Amino acid sequence: MQKHLKSMINNIALRYKSSQFCLQSRCVRQKWQSHIDVWGRKAAEYNISANLVSLLGFAIGMLSINFLAMNMYFWALVCILLNRAFDALDGSIAKFGKPSDFGVFLDAALDYIFYAGVIFGFALANPWENAVAASFLLFGFSASASAMLAYAVIAYKNRRRVEPDLEQSPFYLGGLAQGFETLAALVILCIVPVWFLPIAIILGCWCLVKALMIVSAAYFNFVIARKEN
Repeated sequence: MQKHLKSMINNIALRYKSSQFCLQSRCVRQKWQSHIDVWGRKAAEYNISANLVSLLGFAIGMLSINFLAMNMYFWALVCILLNRAFDALDGSIAKFGKPSDFGVFLDAALDYIFYAGVIFGFALANPWENAVAASFLLFGFSASASAMLAYAVIAYKNRRRVEPDLEQSPFYLGGLAQGFETLAALVILCIVPVWFLPIAIILGCWCLVKALMIVSAAYFNFVIARKEN
């Protein structure tokens, strides 16, 4: 029974991961990263600090909260896009330079604060209509982030320091509520802010599903897989 269930879940995961949506989003990310790597390599050659780039991008991203609160969506979008560009650039600089544990921590921490801040900004833009949806989105975002961080702690403890092996689990459908999808949602919201309620609910549900997938993947990797070994 357990083998049959595992086989069925594997088939579902394989179909999702090979779907047109996942393939297209993966292709866009790879093309984007290849362009960023060109600048990242040059920046590393000039000894530009990846942490400095992270902090600069974070400061620009925080300006989006002010612009959102003032309903200046164009400038908020500019700040959001610049923040994401700097976020990709700092990772590229670290890849071609000297990555550090603190740099990884700083990058992750500033990312979570930035996304939470943008959601807060949309709530400030129209509190009467956006507050409940923003709260739900923050709930889903916090659940997803907490599950991922908790997984990373155990993965680090087990010396899987390079990358948490979530993909080893059939329960983890990579690509759902990742950075690319979240950025696409934020871009749409800045262009059509009246869509905040439905998009926030959908994205919040995606985040909750992702949190559930991470918990399931953790059980598979830390319990079932170890028993099989």
